[in-house]
Amino acid sequence: MPKNPKKIMFMMTILCIVIGLAAIAVGVVAVAKEEYIIAVAMLLVAAWQILNYRQWKKSLK
Repeated sequence: MPKNPKKIMFMMTILCIVIGLAAIAVGVVAVAKEEYIIAVAMLLVAAWQILNYRQWKKSLK
């Protein structure tokens, strides 16, 4: 068991936000280069990170 679970959940939340923003950025670049399969995959990753963020946000309360 971790020593401070709230701190770990906070760090995971921050990591989730960073991954989501990076996925959106890669998706935008992929659309600009007309790589639509990569763009769709990155937008799915970003959507998944939104779901993870909501779940971890509830855990922090």
